[in-house]
Amino acid sequence: MKLRFEHLLAAALAAPAAHAHHSFAPHFDIDKPVDISGTVIEYEARNPHSYLHIAAVDENGKTQEYVCESHGFTQLSRNGITPEMLKPGTELRVDGSLSRHDPHMCFFNNVYFPDGRALSVNGPRGAQPARASLPQRTDIFGTWMLAPAAPDPRRANTSRPQPMMNFLTPAGAAAVAAYDPFKDDPTFRCDPVAIRRVWGAPGTPLSITREPDRVVLRHEWMDVVRVVDLTTREHPADGPRTSLGHSIGYFEGDTLVIETANYSAGVLNQYVEEPGKPTRGLLHSAALTSVERLSFDAERQRLVVEVALEDPEFFTRAFDVARLEYAPSDLTIEPFNCTPEGVTGTIAR
Repeated sequence: MKLRFEHLLAAALAAPAAHAHHSFAPHFDIDKPVDISGTVIEYEARNPHSYLHIAAVDENGKTQEYVCESHGFTQLSRNGITPEMLKPGTELRVDGSLSRHDPHMCFFNNVYFPDGRALSVNGPRGAQPARASLPQRTDIFGTWMLAPAAPDPRRANTSRPQPMMNFLTPAGAAAVAAYDPFKDDPTFRCDPVAIRRVWGAPGTPLSITREPDRVVLRHEWMDVVRVVDLTTREHPADGPRTSLGHSIGYFEGDTLVIETANYSAGVLNQYVEEPGKPTRGLLHSAALTSVERLSFDAERQRLVVEVALEDPEFFTRAFDVARLEYAPSDLTIEPFNCTPEGVTGTIAR
């Protein structure tokens, strides 16, 4: 067994305690690659993240346990990496990126076996393969998968600067200051966070179905089920407040318009990275409202989702409209069965 880590000493001296994550950049350094050969101790096959424990010999000749995180169990299984392959005692090699916080943690991208098999956590070529056999779609209904928006799948879901940090009200700034992204991330407790986060969840399908008086959106991510009421244009004044709010909808031609209110105060972006500043988050108040427009691009066979947000309590202007695209999928939506995580990542023992 052998281990190769680059820049371990610098990482060990500069980093605080390790943290669980739901955004890549604050926790792993893509510019510090790792390559570990060893024996599987344990594979924690769960969602939203899986953890592979590997015994490997370090540069000092000592056997050390390394914990490498990756996508959730469901996504890895779809991409060919199954628990049966990762039983205790299995010899393998993984490569990926070093943790920013712990020299014995990493994010793994690829798994290599002694028989020559090499599997990527992102599937073939880092994306879902094209399925020419799928029937042509004619509307927004059916099962969909988020279409890749970045050429490098490792960067597709990383945190990034958030311009709305420049338009905070005093109340919004106070909320941001009170938020610790490494302890307060809602996904630690299996909360889906926010509608925009749900739409942006990679590697998990969603389905849209029409019923007589409602539209139902089922996202595999966090087992989210959203019911859009088509019978009213009013939100209940005394209705419950939740992270995904109360949704009403109507059609403009073939476009479904969803208006959502009755949010509880919460988080829009769990992690915001800005040069020269500590990692922060972007919060919203209970005054948040959203308008989603779901349309179908027949020529390109894409579900187009546009999300507009306003929160006059925390922001001095409305958000720019976010646009995402989904491709047709024949995947079955599986139970997500999220496992709560602590700030150290894996389940506490």
